[in-house]
Amino acid sequence: MAKCIKSITAGLLHLEILGKVPDSSGQRQRGRRQVPTSPGQQFYNLKCSWRELELTLATNFGARDWVLVFTYDDAHLPDNKKSADACFQRFVRRYRAARRKRGEELQYIYNTEGFHERRYYDHFNEDGELEDRRLHHHVVLNCVSLEDLEEVRSLWQGGGYVRAEPLDVHYYRELAKYMTKEAREFGRAKPGERTWRGSRNLKKYQVEYIEIPSDSVTLAPPMGAVDYESFSEKNPYGFADCVGARYLLFPEREPERYTYNIGRRQGPLNNFPA
Repeated sequence: MAKCIKSITAGLLHLEILGKVPDSSGQRQRGRRQVPTSPGQQFYNLKCSWRELELTLATNFGARDWVLVFTYDDAHLPDNKKSADACFQRFVRRYRAARRKRGEELQYIYNTEGFHERRYYDHFNEDGELEDRRLHHHVVLNCVSLEDLEEVRSLWQGGGYVRAEPLDVHYYRELAKYMTKEAREFGRAKPGERTWRGSRNLKKYQVEYIEIPSDSVTLAPPMGAVDYESFSEKNPYGFADCVGARYLLFPEREPERYTYNIGRRQGPLNNFPA
């Protein structure tokens, strides 16, 4: 396989990884699993889960979107995660219908948590499975204004509070890790259970392979790169080094021009994005 730079574009987020071009010829259909997934592979799958979430968040959500927490009071607290997911999906249907009337499209990503208070020392209360303690939802919604927040709270029928804060584009990775922390700490409650879910209209990030002539190529930040960070990692098996870099790249704005009709009332030139 030829050497290449794997370039991933996910909205403002860009990743460049030095590696090899995958060979797509002679691919075989994946067979049926014969043995359980090893602990090392399970750890690596969970690690890739937050990375996939990071790229999906960066592709679909920006500084005008919101991060919310939906909670339940004692009277409406579901018995398990399945019931909690059903309750949240009922909210999604109501909120999507309200936004559709205004001609707006709804995009969201959410996960359900409830294992924060699991006790390892109490053997009498453990039945060998993860137990739900205080269920709640972490949610990312697109373009929620201050007026829309009141609508969101009115449509939520869980009885608890709805906390909201603007999404910070400089912390996509931290948000992705936070939303998938329970799976890494406690494991999945059931084999194959997803750590997060999203609406069907989410966009996919772009992946491009750029072949390079030799192994002496090094990565450098492009003009205008923000939060540039290089990394080098190994998988749980101790091999397959991953060398790359991640950064944010904001789109350039055309400089404002003064005209004889408008004059200087526009204020100073501003090349920074909103």
